[in-house]
Amino acid sequence: MKLRSVLFLAVILLTLAACAEAPPAPEALPTDYNYATGVLNSSVVLGGVVIQVTDVEVYASDGNIATGYVYVVPTVNVTNQNETAVSSRDFTLVDEYLNEYESWQTNVAFESALEAMPESVQQGETVSSNHVFIVPAASLQANLKLRWDSHLTLSRIDVALGDLSAAGQ
Repeated sequence: MKLRSVLFLAVILLTLAACAEAPPAPEALPTDYNYATGVLNSSVVLGGVVIQVTDVEVYASDGNIATGYVYVVPTVNVTNQNETAVSSRDFTLVDEYLNEYESWQTNVAFESALEAMPESVQQGETVSSNHVFIVPAASLQANLKLRWDSHLTLSRIDVALGDLSAAGQ
């Protein structure tokens, strides 16, 4: 009887261990990629591109997005001294679980308060603009970071935005 109980307990423990979700492994970049990180209000320089996030606003749904989602709107300064243009399409928002959110320049109720980023920032230009990201409200506490990832220059900059959960309430 005791052997049966021990075997049953062992099977239950092995099943629980197998079902436990492991945290995602860090994303491996190719070895020829250049990488830099920073935080809100700091300038991050990589390969002639300077990115600084000066502010982040969180807006509740205006009826155009699903319940449980919010708008995250960082103000981003980009200075480009590289020969390759910085594309607005190279910006995403990433959480600690490696979920990526694309920037949307949508029609939103607060649109008049935004400065949309041009399609590209050419060499010698400096632009201050906003990106609009639609994310689940739960992601506000998931260590969001703004990511610029250029496959053309093999460069990635991540800027940590901090805990935004208080801003989303």
